[in-house]
Amino acid sequence: MINMAEATLLQSELAEEFRLAAEHVKSTLVSRLEPSQLLELYALYKQATQGRCPPDKPRWYQMQEKQKWEAWNRLGDMEQSDAMSGYVQLVSELDPGWTAEPTQDRPSEGWVTVSCLSNTDEFIHDSDKTVFDWVKEGEIQRVRNAVLKEGIDVNAVDAEGMGLIHWASDRDNVDMLIMLVSELNADVNLQDQEGQTALHYAASCGHVAVIRFLVEQGADQTIADVYGMLPAHVASGEEMCHLFNPVKSSSQ
Repeated sequence: MINMAEATLLQSELAEEFRLAAEHVKSTLVSRLEPSQLLELYALYKQATQGRCPPDKPRWYQMQEKQKWEAWNRLGDMEQSDAMSGYVQLVSELDPGWTAEPTQDRPSEGWVTVSCLSNTDEFIHDSDKTVFDWVKEGEIQRVRNAVLKEGIDVNAVDAEGMGLIHWASDRDNVDMLIMLVSELNADVNLQDQEGQTALHYAASCGHVAVIRFLVEQGADQTIADVYGMLPAHVASGEEMCHLFNPVKSSSQ
């Protein structure tokens, strides 16, 4: 049976291994890892240093913060020591040649910055891509073929609850939207899993040309999301206010 002194020593050794692993991630691995791996490391790091994830989920338009919150929240009540062990083990798996040897600089608390997670589009071989990947990449003809020749539902949603029209709006691709709405009859008011339409996405991103197109196509400005927010409420910048009518939520 491990006594108190031995337990304290083991905990101290684990804490040091954890510190060195975090240091290695910051100095060496962070630029080489995929977004999903960074998110997993981020979640374990936060659980190890702060414990259980706070209950308040970031708003839908805080996409990067939302991804990080969801990754952390999935760990539930995992013990902080278990999170430390998991972090060290994951670093060892990602870089088998790494050993817990001290280096000169200590890591800062926020070793994973938003910029490291800003590009969440992992490399995917063409043969493995879906119609959602083609929309993100602006491949209009491939999207057209997927819908017309392969029978893909133009109003289908992906694992994140976003439709083709949401991604096209997010990427500020008016030509893609013209094809989806005018040619393939995509639902201009399609809502994602949190009730946002393409107009919400365009407004929050400040995509003026997309907003104008969607409004011209009859996008409903009165649709509120699950937070009660209209597209006009999330518009980024006063210059876009004139693009929206002074309307009330359809849920009111």
